[in-house]
Amino acid sequence: MTAIDVRLHFEQAVEAFESVDVDCKIAVLWQIYDTLGQAFAAIAPVALFSQAVQQLLSQIQQVDRTDQAAILRDILVGADTRFTQVYQDLNINMKLAFWHRLFHLMPASRLSLSTCQNGPAATQALLARLDSMGLNERLHFLRRVVQ
Repeated sequence: MTAIDVRLHFEQAVEAFESVDVDCKIAVLWQIYDTLGQAFAAIAPVALFSQAVQQLLSQIQQVDRTDQAAILRDILVGADTRFTQVYQDLNINMKLAFWHRLFHLMPASRLSLSTCQNGPAATQALLARLDSMGLNERLHFLRRVVQ
């Protein structure tokens, strides 16, 4: 495979992520972080303990559980909310750490993601494409989609 093929494959994955609905985006992010596991913690250890990340997570945890998924949706679509504004102020490593810590604190069952994980064919194809990526490609993908 040439560099152009790899780049095209990667860009197609980003485009596929951007085309799925926001609940599926959350499910895809959860799946990536679930498969990365402790590898992510070794890559960005300082960001994981960022006070700004911890404060945002604490604020989200103080909200009713049914509203927590709505907050995540707002963050991913860039809605004009106080949570989104705080998230946008984080640097890219802190954004990555935010999702890592969030998914560690909130299992998928709590976020009601099972309908998407077993749902649209586009999401399944995206997950299959992401499964074929190596660690560095997945991290690069995350950097692109969590901005």
